[in-house]
Amino acid sequence: MADNPKPKKRRLKAPQTVREKAQSKASKTETSKPKKKGKLKSIIGWPFKKIAWPFKKAGKFLGRYRVFRFIAKIFKFLAKILLINYFISSWKELKLVTWPSRRESLRLTFAVLAFAIVFGALVATLDYGLSHLFKSLLLSKH
Repeated sequence: MADNPKPKKRRLKAPQTVREKAQSKASKTETSKPKKKGKLKSIIGWPFKKIAWPFKKAGKFLGRYRVFRFIAKIFKFLAKILLINYFISSWKELKLVTWPSRRESLRLTFAVLAFAIVFGALVATLDYGLSHLFKSLLLSKH
C-alpha cells in the first residue's frame, strides 16, 4: 500500500476591503479604452464650439500684443455676457450623464405612481377620519 501524505490545508484568500475594491475599480476604468463619440453628440455639440471659437481665438491673439489688450478684454467680456463657457461646460457635463434604459425608466415611473397613489389614499383616509372625528366631537350635543 502506498502511503498517502496528509492533505494540505486549503488557504482561503482574505476578502477584499472596500478600499481595495475601489482601487481595483479605479484601475480598471483607467485602463479601459475611452468610448467613441457618437455622430449625434458631435452634431449637437457643434454649434456651441462654433459660437465660442471666434471669441477664444480673438482673445488669445489680441491678448499677446499690448496695444490690443483692451480689445481682448472686450472680447472676453462679450464671451462672459453671452455665457459661452457656461454652455460649453454644461454640454460637456451633459455628455457624462448615464441615462437609464427605457425599461428602467418605465419601472421607476410606475414605482413613483404607485407610491403617489398609496400616499394619496393614506392622506385622504386620514383626512376623512379626522374630519368625521372633529365633527362628531364639536357638533355633538352636551
